[in-house]
Amino acid sequence: MHYTVKRIVVGSLGTNCYVIKQEGTRAAVVIDPGDDSILIKSALHDMDAYPALILLTHGHFDHILAVDRLRTEKTQVAIHKADANMLLERDLISGILKENPWPFKKADIIFEDNDRYQSLCGYDFQVIHTPGHTEGSVCYIFDDMMFTGDTLFRGGMGRTDFQGGDLKKMMASLRLLHNMPGDYGVYPGHERESTLSDERKYNPYMRKAVNK
Repeated sequence: MHYTVKRIVVGSLGTNCYVIKQEGTRAAVVIDPGDDSILIKSALHDMDAYPALILLTHGHFDHILAVDRLRTEKTQVAIHKADANMLLERDLISGILKENPWPFKKADIIFEDNDRYQSLCGYDFQVIHTPGHTEGSVCYIFDDMMFTGDTLFRGGMGRTDFQGGDLKKMMASLRLLHNMPGDYGVYPGHERESTLSDERKYNPYMRKAVNK
């Protein structure tokens, strides 16, 4: 399957929002619309697409702020069950925001740990539960692409000292990703993309997780 992927850096924390479009359809997937809905809508317009599915890697404010501004009657929003309440209530780190946009509307789809979906809004993908940054953090796999949110960065990992974070669970999540067969392009929640093979070799946190 041929995909077009566009990265839009949004919000005050430089969050990577991704728009994924499958060849032959206008229905697109938006991963982590963290803010700047106008920029995301502009990207969708340029791709001749609409947001059919919004996938959230976790519930922190810098990954969800534009959710309701992108939603239409054709859009479904999905998040892991452990972070679902973060659409309805503020977390502690959202205190840096000047305004309180909560509550957002509830998610339409609640993931249960590791799930596989076929033809959801026309897309096949896998959900991998990777707690550590938050309890409900997940990664998404579309063919040979892995969208890792704030679990795995290029040469780094997400923080575990926020509400819901857990270093031991993060290490287990990094081991899980390390031990997956094959290679993937890694599209993280911040900074530039990488590959899983490079992270296995060079990421000190992943190497520490595996060697524990």
